Amino acid sequence: MRNILFVLLAYTTYLSAITFNNLPVTLNSNGLKVGDDAPRFYAVDIEFQEVEIGGKKDKVQIIAFIPSLDTGTCRLEAVAFNNKIATMKNVNLTIVSKDLPFSQAKFCRDNSITNIQTVSDYKDDNHVLRYGVTISAPQFLEGLFGRVIYIVDTKGKIAYVQKVEEISLEPNYDEVLKALKTID
Repeated sequence: MRNILFVLLAYTTYLSAITFNNLPVTLNSNGLKVGDDAPRFYAVDIEFQEVEIGGKKDKVQIIAFIPSLDTGTCRLEAVAFNNKIATMKNVNLTIVSKDLPFSQAKFCRDNSITNIQTVSDYKDDNHVLRYGVTISAPQFLEGLFGRVIYIVDTKGKIAYVQKVEEISLEPNYDEVLKALKTID
């Protein structure tokens, strides 16, 4: 019995390289890899308009999935990206969360967010599931997104992936910016 428990614990630890306050978190899949097609999906912007994200575009896309703009870390991430992306003309950065568009609009107003787009996937995350960012355990986080960043090149291919191992921490912005310099 002890051996079975050890194997299960080891297997769970292997699958859960992501944590929230040191508690193992399980995402719905391993997600996409560099070179994969970036599936198109639709989310709702702060004006309640459907926005297409992913796929082939004229500009490089950064798609940053976060748990909620109502948390301190997510707020810091949105403000930091808003500032870092301000002068980049060939990049669109979209933050995706489950927050309602009303809340996102208030957040953007209160934090002077003008250089990035926030969108809500409150309606239907079936297409987002292909990105492997939806939390399936523990139950109190179920349905929210892990902190995962994808960079999609203009051909619609995944060019960079960053899964933040501890959801309560900010991403490595320097790595994201470094990766951007190498992408068409």
